[in-house]
Amino acid sequence: MRFRWTSTKSGLGKGDVRLNVSSSELWGHAVANITPSAMPTVTISLVAIHGGSFTWLAYALIGVLMTLVAVQVGVLARHFPSPGSLFFYLSKALHPISGMIAGFTMMAGYFGALAAAPLLGGLFVEQALRFFAPVSGMGWIAGIAVLYLLVAWRLALRGIEISARWGLWVEIFSILCIVLIAAVTLWHFGWHDPAQWNFRRLHTAPLAQALVLSLLAYGGFETAGNLAGETSAARTAIPRVMVLSVLMVGGFFVAMAYVEVLAFAHIPTSLGDSAAPLNAIAEAIGYPWLGIFSDLAMATAAFSATIATLNSISRILYSMAGHGVIPRFFHHRDAGYGTPARALRVLAIIVLLSVAVVALWRIPILSVVGTFGTFTGLAFLLIYGLANIATPWFLFRQRHARRWISLIIAGISLPLLIKVMAVSLWPLPAGGEGAATLLFIALVMVIFFWGLYWAAFRPERLRHILVAVDEP
Repeated sequence: MRFRWTSTKSGLGKGDVRLNVSSSELWGHAVANITPSAMPTVTISLVAIHGGSFTWLAYALIGVLMTLVAVQVGVLARHFPSPGSLFFYLSKALHPISGMIAGFTMMAGYFGALAAAPLLGGLFVEQALRFFAPVSGMGWIAGIAVLYLLVAWRLALRGIEISARWGLWVEIFSILCIVLIAAVTLWHFGWHDPAQWNFRRLHTAPLAQALVLSLLAYGGFETAGNLAGETSAARTAIPRVMVLSVLMVGGFFVAMAYVEVLAFAHIPTSLGDSAAPLNAIAEAIGYPWLGIFSDLAMATAAFSATIATLNSISRILYSMAGHGVIPRFFHHRDAGYGTPARALRVLAIIVLLSVAVVALWRIPILSVVGTFGTFTGLAFLLIYGLANIATPWFLFRQRHARRWISLIIAGISLPLLIKVMAVSLWPLPAGGEGAATLLFIALVMVIFFWGLYWAAFRPERLRHILVAVDEP
């Protein structure tokens, strides 16, 4: 794919620049957005409270569901490749207003992940450093977070190929750290755990709640679509990567859930009550120093997530600006690197300000992560639900041969997504999570009525969304 653009500073044409991301880098970008390392190090405890011995089954069932969702999103990516991803897919397949809702909620959701990732990285680096020196305090965390952001921003500005490659290798290192702990755990305890296979003890209601919580671990695979303008054979490569990334992280989730439940059967504390399960396992098997690999895994995963979300949001801003939804200012690529530099600079400044606020007000990092995570999770649920409506709707309009398959997939996945959304919205969570939920509802309503206003009084604005701008 070749892009030609003009520098707004000089007004001089800079010629054609070829941007080409390999399949492995595309996969690394998607996996970095999913951040699989967070599951065994942090979020598995929430699922295990309800899943118990069948936590692995919850991740397996949701893995199948999310694979079906990835197939649906992949169909849209094949027909409407665009850096705007689901913003453009839903605009074309369903309605421009649904695209606007998806675009703004995606940006807000991904920004929640972007703002939390450097802080989370700072927290885990600080914990890792405690093995060697008595370091602690918000100053350390904020300083490391700023360093994370600046390095990630510079890599993202230099080009998607180099930043995706860095993100891929960093994520591989993170997963290897976790696999090391899992291997030592199996060597210590063995692999056989009859309790996890005794299905007579399986109860439907707790498993259903575990399914709800495990679903959010898979979010982020759709960001592969944000690189449509920089990937060769985008119509085939991106759908394949979406499905592959879900399958691969799903296998990792199921395996780690089995290993951690097995290990905690020999630990007095329950897995659901553990804030740092891998560290607890390292302590239990007599190698507490292995806990540093858990901290390093999350620290490096946070860095790859920072790069990936910078790349994703900047390209959504670029696409939405090109379609006239947000100011044209963001529809600009750097003359030298070909990256959406203005969007990247604005994002970096906003995240720097958020880090400063957290540091100055000494807001607990995990509460920040929980608040932003609520917003991000709701955004995933909404856009996946809309994709399951849009895909069969579009295929039936086209009388496509696979339209009935798409409808069956939607009939399986859409009810569960709606159930998860309902549970997430009511009863309203307390504290920051509740505030994030109300803010999310308000954002969706504002964008919806904004779209209705355009439909009634500015229909040309909605029509312009359907026009391809710098699309493959």
